[in-house]
Amino acid sequence: MRIFLLDISRGVCVFAMILYHFYWDLGYFGFIDLRVVTQGLGLFFAQLIGLSFISIAGISSRLLSLSNNCKLKIVKRIFRLMTISIAISILTFILDKSSFIFFGILHFLSVCSIITLILIKIKSNLQLFFIFLVTGLISISEITFNIPFIFSWIGFNKQLPLTNDFYPIIPWITFYFFGFWLGGIINKKPNKKYKNPSNNDPQHSLVLKLTEYVGRKSLIIYILHQPLLFSLFFIYIQLIS
Repeated sequence: MRIFLLDISRGVCVFAMILYHFYWDLGYFGFIDLRVVTQGLGLFFAQLIGLSFISIAGISSRLLSLSNNCKLKIVKRIFRLMTISIAISILTFILDKSSFIFFGILHFLSVCSIITLILIKIKSNLQLFFIFLVTGLISISEITFNIPFIFSWIGFNKQLPLTNDFYPIIPWITFYFFGFWLGGIINKKPNKKYKNPSNNDPQHSLVLKLTEYVGRKSLIIYILHQPLLFSLFFIYIQLIS
């Protein structure tokens, strides 16, 4: 079951992500100071996009867990995400060994999908809320240890690794658990509240349908948008040089 508002929310996040990465690319290619998008308000904007994607993924996973053949669907999602994540790590390692992506948002969501196989056994929303609360408290406690770099993806390292995309389990899984808990509440609401309102308002149908479509295709757009942006920047640089 697809929920219109979820697809719309995911679509808005995709547009925000593309906008952010456009400015990141401007900094990468030297058109602006890269620190504009990696510090301060720019960093906050990036983190807001990330937590939005993760929370929506949690909601979607909860709704998926309540459907038929959910285990098979989750296993397929794990395989798909892990395959793409490995490909991203290999490609970024070839391009830049010093800051390649070894645990970006898709790696993180792969682990979350594995954890979902355990979460689907929990039927109580109160227990799910307790899990969210405990991980939230751990996250804001800022506990750190001197542990090997290889375990930095867990999120307790004192020093952050040098990488272009990093979503450690702590604190980001807090938002996934929040979404998973919220998905149980959404599932109890009447479905008619989440239908596409553009059917009754043709004036806004184009924008809504485009955003919904982008939300439905968020994974493929995530994979392709940066290579496309990089290619356009390379072409532009060649034309003006």
